[in-house]
Amino acid sequence: MSRQIRVRVSPTGEIRVEAYGFKGDGCEAATRAIEEALGKKVRRVRKSDFFIQSHQQQQPLGGES
Repeated sequence: MSRQIRVRVSPTGEIRVEAYGFKGDGCEAATRAIEEALGKKVRRVRKSDFFIQSHQQQQPLGGES
């Protein structure tokens, strides 16, 4: 999945900034400038992708250390 940031404004003026395709805290880093420009945050909801590490540990193959 490609990375996307969606900004939605409802008819009542509620603004939602949603990040897709990011792992770990990458979504917060990607949306920080937009959130700061919009002003005060009311609530942050973290999706399950937030709790996935942004990099995977690699193990050597063939018994090497």
